[in-house]
Amino acid sequence: MRILYLADTYRPARTACANRTAVLVGALRDAGHDVSVLASTDSLIGVPGGYEPPAGVTYFETFPLVEKTLANRLRNNFGGAHEAVKAADRLGDFDVVVCTTPPLLLTSSAVKIARKKRAKLVIDVRDVWPDVAYEMGSFEPGSLYGRFFERIARKAYAASDLVVSVSPGKVEKLKGRVPDGRVVLVPNGIDEAFLENDVDPTLVERLRLDDGPVCAYVGNIGLAQGLGTLLDIAKVRPGVRFLLFGDGADRASLEARVEAEGIGNVEFCGKVGAGGVYTVLKHADVSYVPLVSSRLRDSIPTKIYEALACGCPVLLAAEGDAADLLDACGLGAHAAPEDPSSLLDAFDRLIERPYLDGERAAASKWVVENHSRQKFAKAFVNKIEKMAGQDA
Repeated sequence: MRILYLADTYRPARTACANRTAVLVGALRDAGHDVSVLASTDSLIGVPGGYEPPAGVTYFETFPLVEKTLANRLRNNFGGAHEAVKAADRLGDFDVVVCTTPPLLLTSSAVKIARKKRAKLVIDVRDVWPDVAYEMGSFEPGSLYGRFFERIARKAYAASDLVVSVSPGKVEKLKGRVPDGRVVLVPNGIDEAFLENDVDPTLVERLRLDDGPVCAYVGNIGLAQGLGTLLDIAKVRPGVRFLLFGDGADRASLEARVEAEGIGNVEFCGKVGAGGVYTVLKHADVSYVPLVSSRLRDSIPTKIYEALACGCPVLLAAEGDAADLLDACGLGAHAAPEDPSSLLDAFDRLIERPYLDGERAAASKWVVENHSRQKFAKAFVNKIEKMAGQDA
């Protein structure tokens, strides 16, 4: 089949969207399908000029989402949705259009493109909008934003031939909205290619990763992560080094708090590539994986898979599907993000109970065997082929 894969970001970006899309696209190509990727120019933020995309990858122009303010998001999403349709017109015909969301507005583009191409439509739901915004408290059901996004979602689901989503809770949530039960589970998981990285000894030395104990956070430093709770822990546990890797809208305010309150055991280390993430997780005593609210019960942060696959114990601030995953693996502890006392107790248990090398290795093996993104991607291909062949 000829397949158009529409995504907000793709390689060379290392976003959650790009990481999932790259593996699924690779599986489709491995199965012999001709896949064209259409992604926004946000994929190129921070990439030196002159980058040449590989064959089969096209970028549509959009307002660069460097600062994630509401106004910038709207300009980015609306402009990108319009440009995606124009770009798709130049790419020829397709049998299937796959669109991964968020952003939800991109599904409107996918509906238009699929209709023009007379193609089957597959929606890959990484976060259920607008539900996730309600759960985070960004806006309320019945609000102008809520009604707008609910309408966009209804139209996308009604037009779809197949909907896939990343966690059991999300699939259950979608079953009442997708006609005729056309929703299936295709989880995230550990990208096995991530485990092919090598430890970078220069990074270990520069960051003194063996000078511990070390609690590491790796990811976006934004409002949705609720990292203020980690600073609360750091403030009362001065004997532990807290290393934060990444950047985002909340970094400046967190740095200001560290300075104002004299929290001397917190270091902001900037961004690192995949090899750097691997190095940090292989050396850290604890990896902090948060969600901002326990209402996000059907969300599983992808960083939990990388930490567990590296044998790094996880302190999880979440309830629901992510906590169930951690319990099944057994390498870490969790508590509700709104319960700082229980989070501190869980942190202390992890620091005071060093895991044996055999326990770490067993957890890594379990994650790869049970939560391989490559294995899930093969199932994704099978579901698309079955869907496309039903009317053949």
